[in-house]
Amino acid sequence: MVKKKIDKKDVLIGALVLILIVSCIFFYVQGKDEAEEEPPVIDVNEVTDGDGYEDNAASIQYNDGLHRVKFEHMIMFKGFMFLNEVNFMTEENESFVLMRTTPDMKPGDDVFEAYMVPVIEDGVMAVNIYLDDDFRAFMGDDTNIIWGSEYQNFKKYDFSVEYKPGIYVDTVYDNDTERFRIGGNDANVFVGDATLEDAQAMNMDGITGVFLK
Repeated sequence: MVKKKIDKKDVLIGALVLILIVSCIFFYVQGKDEAEEEPPVIDVNEVTDGDGYEDNAASIQYNDGLHRVKFEHMIMFKGFMFLNEVNFMTEENESFVLMRTTPDMKPGDDVFEAYMVPVIEDGVMAVNIYLDDDFRAFMGDDTNIIWGSEYQNFKKYDFSVEYKPGIYVDTVYDNDTERFRIGGNDANVFVGDATLEDAQAMNMDGITGVFLK
């Protein structure tokens, strides 16, 4: 058998190709890791100055040494309760998300999104309420905020402050924070189309919005 002479040029080309492949893999993995480490649009840890973190898409663990609370988001869509997503199935059996609660909002994707981050300081709970432009387009500017231990407070959502492009933020304040010292999670904040009378009467027929409990 005649052995084929190995051309040094072929070896060099092969080595360069191998180096190129390894480099591509390295930069792909590095870029993927950086993307995975990138914080969501609303960084709960940053907003709460380290006192809170996102437990999952629907809940926030909060502990400032005095108040230890697990806050939960719940969605109400046309009177029906959901956890963190409203999924629908088309006639072709294709699933799509219509509404969700998430700190990683993506405005302009036709999914209307809301997220609330509470911060307790000096006996006052400030709840930052974030809505994206899809939520605003669906709900309209007559979006209500109802909050308090007995849902006794009411105001229109103020869309004048843009947190980031396509994402708005409004803040409400609650002076009754004693209930959170024992771990109670009755934040009792609602944003959506319910009226004050609806909230106090617990009438959710046909109501759409998001609760923070």
